Amino acid sequence: MMRYKLFVLFGICSAVLFGQSFSGNWYGTLDVMGQKLPLVLHLTDSAGIWKGTLDSPKQKANDIQMSTVSVNGNKLRFTINKLQASYEGELNDSMVIRGNFKQGMINAELWFNQQEIPQLETKKLQDPKEPIPYLQDEVTIYNPTGDFNLRGTLTHPEQDKLIKTPCVVLITGSGPQDRNEEILGHRPFLVLADRLTLSGYGVLRMDDRGTGKSEGVFNGATSVDFATDIEAAIAFVKTLPYIDTQRIILMGHSEGGMIANMVAAKHSEVYGVISLAGPGVLGSTLLTEQQLLVAKSIGATENELNELKSFSLEFYPLLTLDSIDQVRKNATDFLKQFIKKGKNKELRKSSKEEQEEWIKLNLDAYVNPWMLYFLNYNPMFDLKKINCHYLALNGTTDLQVPAKMNMEAIASYCNPSAGKIKEIKTLDGLNHMFQPSATGSPNEYGSNEITFDNTAIQEILNFLDRITQ
Repeated sequence: MMRYKLFVLFGICSAVLFGQSFSGNWYGTLDVMGQKLPLVLHLTDSAGIWKGTLDSPKQKANDIQMSTVSVNGNKLRFTINKLQASYEGELNDSMVIRGNFKQGMINAELWFNQQEIPQLETKKLQDPKEPIPYLQDEVTIYNPTGDFNLRGTLTHPEQDKLIKTPCVVLITGSGPQDRNEEILGHRPFLVLADRLTLSGYGVLRMDDRGTGKSEGVFNGATSVDFATDIEAAIAFVKTLPYIDTQRIILMGHSEGGMIANMVAAKHSEVYGVISLAGPGVLGSTLLTEQQLLVAKSIGATENELNELKSFSLEFYPLLTLDSIDQVRKNATDFLKQFIKKGKNKELRKSSKEEQEEWIKLNLDAYVNPWMLYFLNYNPMFDLKKINCHYLALNGTTDLQVPAKMNMEAIASYCNPSAGKIKEIKTLDGLNHMFQPSATGSPNEYGSNEITFDNTAIQEILNFLDRITQ
């Protein structure tokens, strides 16, 4: 009996010691298809309640909150719902957590230890160099619809005040973005603003609502809400004496191209639109194709791709613009039935807890205002209303907004009146970020030294010169 008690006591002490050992910072590197992404875990324990955050230094993403953290003896498990990611690992005697990271189609081995990994920055060859030969103004833009202030930077040439300058308003892509649209150390909007301003144009770029120095709330907003931010930007630019208010051009990247279309369709005073990898097809169609291409790029098998496509084609039609409570119920019922049908063997064999977590991850990812609006938005209707100068650019290796299907749709639907310039151009070998890329995989974005290909920048400048001369 005493021997049994001692055994139990040892087991409890061992669990406590392991639990305490997980507290602190842990460093690891996720290797997916040859691309290395350093990650840092921050784990804390308060009276047995675990919390944690994740940093991705290379992506400039810090303090990503974990949705759940559990420690059971020498085992660690955490989830991050907004990334649809989870991790399971086991701490060994060498103080190394050995485990697996899952996100979408990614299932990769990932180890963590407490030795900090030095970060080597990839050179960003196109960042502006001091001194800057033009004016940079920090500006505040009031959005009367939301009753908050946006903040940004307006760059413009230093010239005779009697000469009015055309102005380009930059519109960021999906997710909370700062005014430079910074991602993985690249600042494409800073590079574009620099090149355009050096060529004689005013350029306004802004932090998204609830991001950087801008007020407002990002979560829960849809593309319709973001369009009001751009309408506020246009109204602001019109108050500037050195700007040619008859020549305001909207230039948006990805979702930003979609928002540019929405605003231009509604406001005839918009002089031109430049869509950089902007969508031209129904959101659910685009997302299905995007997921298949990205999954294939990270090594998904043919069976996995077929399963993903089947899931999307059955699931997305349920995600309508009806009451969000009703949509959530319909989605929940479908996801439960999907598990019961057992098409995904790994999911079918998983524990009830893991299945419930999978359902929650999908509900959080898909049943929210932004995603529901995007899935049901068809660019056709706004493109048909646009009557200004129009340039659409995309790259042949773009996996997020595939060039062929989207550019063909834009070319078909967007037909400005006589006298307006319309250009639809696909550029060889450029990815979604307009970087040179053989594969287009998002894993290459950060390691690429080029922020925005010079050929694409020249196409933008050629178009601006044609419509403003």
